[in-house]
Amino acid sequence: MEFPPAGERKALQVPPDFSIRSVDSNASPGAGYISLSEEQKAREMTKLQHMIRDFVMEFLQGVFLDAVLEDGSVVPCRCVMDSKLSVLMLQVHATTRTVDLTSIQEICSGKELKDLQVTTPLDDHCVTLVMADDRCVSFKFPDRQGREHFATCMKVPVEQRELNGGDGR
Repeated sequence: MEFPPAGERKALQVPPDFSIRSVDSNASPGAGYISLSEEQKAREMTKLQHMIRDFVMEFLQGVFLDAVLEDGSVVPCRCVMDSKLSVLMLQVHATTRTVDLTSIQEICSGKELKDLQVTTPLDDHCVTLVMADDRCVSFKFPDRQGREHFATCMKVPVEQRELNGGDGR
């Protein structure tokens, strides 16, 4: 399958109001957690559900991410999730690999990457999916917001598969 030209590849869309709330975000050290009212919690939950739904829809149709090679260079990778949200298909040029979501042990980003024992040069814009057999696949995003959006949204189908025993229910 031929890849479309770079300008025609569907990239992952980060919602404009997505904010980074990870441990290595730009929040001031003393900021701590903000207490939300029940109404605010409900609004945040609805926003999160819409964000996850949109993410899944994008991956069902296929999106292009920059996969990081062992030498640190990046290559366009078409990523598609199956309709049961159980398998992630990764296609680089003519090579296709599948990743069973139940095999993903960790999704590491930001400061968490320093704990990985990999030789691939990774930076603050990378997310690595670590599989049970110690294989890894890393993606590089244009910014930390894109990185955290992917890591946050990807954790939902992965954790859902684990909770359901990998049967997709």
